[in-house]
Amino acid sequence: MSIRSMGVIGAGIMGRRMMLALQRHPRWRVAAAWDPHAATVPDGVPRAGSLEALLHERAVDAIYIASPPAAHLAGVRAALAAGRPVLCEKPLTPDVASAQVLREAVAAAGLPFAVNFPLAASPAARRLVEVVRSGALGDVQELRVTARFARWPREWQAGASAWLDGATEGGFTREVLSHFVFLAQRLCGPGTVADVQIERRPGQAETRLQARLQLGAVALHVDAAVAGDIADDNRFEVRCTRDRIALCQWSQLDFGGVLHERVDATPATLDGFARLLDGDADAGLATADEALAVVRSIEALLAG
Repeated sequence: MSIRSMGVIGAGIMGRRMMLALQRHPRWRVAAAWDPHAATVPDGVPRAGSLEALLHERAVDAIYIASPPAAHLAGVRAALAAGRPVLCEKPLTPDVASAQVLREAVAAAGLPFAVNFPLAASPAARRLVEVVRSGALGDVQELRVTARFARWPREWQAGASAWLDGATEGGFTREVLSHFVFLAQRLCGPGTVADVQIERRPGQAETRLQARLQLGAVALHVDAAVAGDIADDNRFEVRCTRDRIALCQWSQLDFGGVLHERVDATPATLDGFARLLDGDADAGLATADEALAVVRSIEALLAG
């Protein structure tokens, strides 16, 4: 079993979390990391002197991009130009035009590429998809997503408030609801916005979103809000003709009267990305095409 080395662009919250996961994974290690604010790179991780130095470091087998969304296009282009496979954070970009350009760059490069939608690799989410597709619950009637936040950005995201609280590339619709739109589209195909009601502060991120997306014959109902003094909560539910199944708190399956144990999806994501680099085109991770379809739906929601 070969050990792969990842170069990391961006040492914010997600970058640091991924570096820790890489250090714990049997098939990966962190080769080096680069961030314009060098002090954010954790102790014990080699600091690249520049983005160019990271991209051309011989020890780097692939690049993980954890910069804010508006910088994804430039980062992906630079990594692909250097001949590096890429695992990019979601959302692909914060607007449809740049997401389309990024998707075309990936197609032209012909290099392994995936977007870090953890629900693509999550054991609970994969089981949900398997059960629904088996027909055991009957035909899918509707999908429902509910999400509540005590505050936005969430407390653990305070260091990234400068962009997460802005309307240009932040907000819970891009950061959280995109995960569930991705899962819904895996189940039922691309969607179009049929109805949306959105509340936001002037120049800032949304505070409430109620919407309906139509995915073929199936409706996805969305109800999300910043609601104050509550515990953060999210639930993705598939209602079928004979029964229902749901994903709770990202990684806990609610099915058959049993609330199953939560399992972190990051190790499975890194397993899948290693397989992708080994030539397994069916590694199961989110593709550029899928991520572009999510951007189209998310930005249509935000346009109201």
